Amino acid sequence: MSTIDISTALSTLQSLSSSPSTSASGPLTVLIDDHLTHAKQRLINGENPSEVVTDLQKNVLKAKKEVDRGLKGWYAALGGVGRAVDKTFPPQLSSMSSAYDDPPLFSSPPAKEALDLVVLDSLGRRGLWDAVEALEEELGIQYDEERRKLSEEMHRIIEDIERGDVGSALEWCQTNKSFLSSPQQPSALPYHLHKYVFLSLSNPHEALSYAQRNLMVYIPTQPVLQLVTSCLYPHLPSTTSNTSSSIPSLQSVASYPMKTDGVSNTNNHPETPYQSENSPSLVALFRTEFCRRHGWPKEDPLEVVVDLGSRGGALGVIEKARRLMGDHLGGVRTWTELPMQVPLPPSRRYHSIFVCPVSKEQASEMNPPTMLSCGHVIAEESFNRLLKSGRRPAKCPYCPTETSQAAAQRLYF
Repeated sequence: MSTIDISTALSTLQSLSSSPSTSASGPLTVLIDDHLTHAKQRLINGENPSEVVTDLQKNVLKAKKEVDRGLKGWYAALGGVGRAVDKTFPPQLSSMSSAYDDPPLFSSPPAKEALDLVVLDSLGRRGLWDAVEALEEELGIQYDEERRKLSEEMHRIIEDIERGDVGSALEWCQTNKSFLSSPQQPSALPYHLHKYVFLSLSNPHEALSYAQRNLMVYIPTQPVLQLVTSCLYPHLPSTTSNTSSSIPSLQSVASYPMKTDGVSNTNNHPETPYQSENSPSLVALFRTEFCRRHGWPKEDPLEVVVDLGSRGGALGVIEKARRLMGDHLGGVRTWTELPMQVPLPPSRRYHSIFVCPVSKEQASEMNPPTMLSCGHVIAEESFNRLLKSGRRPAKCPYCPTETSQAAAQRLYF
């Protein structure tokens, strides 16, 4: 569980409050505004009062059931928020924190300022400008104006993408074309944006024309022709390669009978794999490229730290080690490394990890990965054991090749 899960639980609660069908007041509003007004009008029109009251009673009972159903959803959502908070933050957090306060954390002016700036940057990165302004006023610090403009631009484009409008994102890609197409790290964002537009066009001729203008440049790296033919020309012979020899020219493709119902409705084209495939999220892809363009961290640093301490389990592991081995290890603030391994989720593993296929142990600074003459890699300790005191070269455990101690090379990931 992480702070993201808490945010999700709060969003669920907010959606319940904003929807008339799930809010407790929604059915009551309908009862007062519609049913009571209608009953009054029926009585004015001279209808039988007994029948009017009977119908009104039925509507009141129906409204009561809807209120109960709405409250049940509210209680479930409130319970979800509580569970998310309990799982994200360990119990007795306040009493635990005192054990780590020697010396006091963030007591020096530079440390306090660094923490304030990290929090301020996290709020600005999320576009929470009311909170940014409140923190600026309280602490007497200022959020960088240029960074604010960039963050506002990022959130404006993201909001457009979420509404289904990728025009501003395409304009941003055009402005930063040289960066996104750099040979060192070319971006797939422009292709996926154009692909989104292509799949949204209902007129097949317009879709083909759009593909000719905007997608053909991506043929060397993306399955452009397969995308176009599978959507518009279902009877065209399938291709599995993007090479010029295996893909027909666009002129020859245009000679095939075209679909007449477009490419936008996925229900009409279940045989088209490109509309239901697990394409990357345009919002996530754009956010990543925007941050890379401006040298920002890919993820919010404050969120990463909190997530590692909560869902990542770092704080729980450290607290367990402190309680069990505190007398031998000394104060937590004096530790140079963790005495116990912290299992991190895959999304939080930022460094390459090598596990020796012979000893099944993870490589370390004291036991680094070693490449043999044949190219196979094992841990240094495993290689030394195979050397048999250095009297003769070690035979690779996976092939007949032998490697001397001088020929073995240490690898750095």
